[in-house]
Amino acid sequence: MRHCLLAALSALAVTACSTSGGLDTSGPDIAPPVFDGGRPVEDACGARARTYLVGQQVAEVDLGTLARDVRVIGPDTAVTEDYRPERLNLDVSGAGVILRPWCG
Repeated sequence: MRHCLLAALSALAVTACSTSGGLDTSGPDIAPPVFDGGRPVEDACGARARTYLVGQQVAEVDLGTLARDVRVIGPDTAVTEDYRPERLNLDVSGAGVILRPWCG
């Protein structure tokens, strides 16, 4: 009887650890925070300061002045999954309009 109780508790503990807890995990991955001297850096590429780009044509923007590393991502653009906090990503519509700047 004691062994059955231990087995049941063990199975319950493993099940509890392996479920998502009802969270929606189908969305985009959230990048881990970047640390600089023990403090988190959330906007390492300066995306927040570049929200003025939203609505502009990417062809009319001098990308070289935005950041050292800029990646333009269109609707059908294949991208790597490596996370680089200093890289500025620009989501662009099919018409070439900037939709969102973000780091990663």
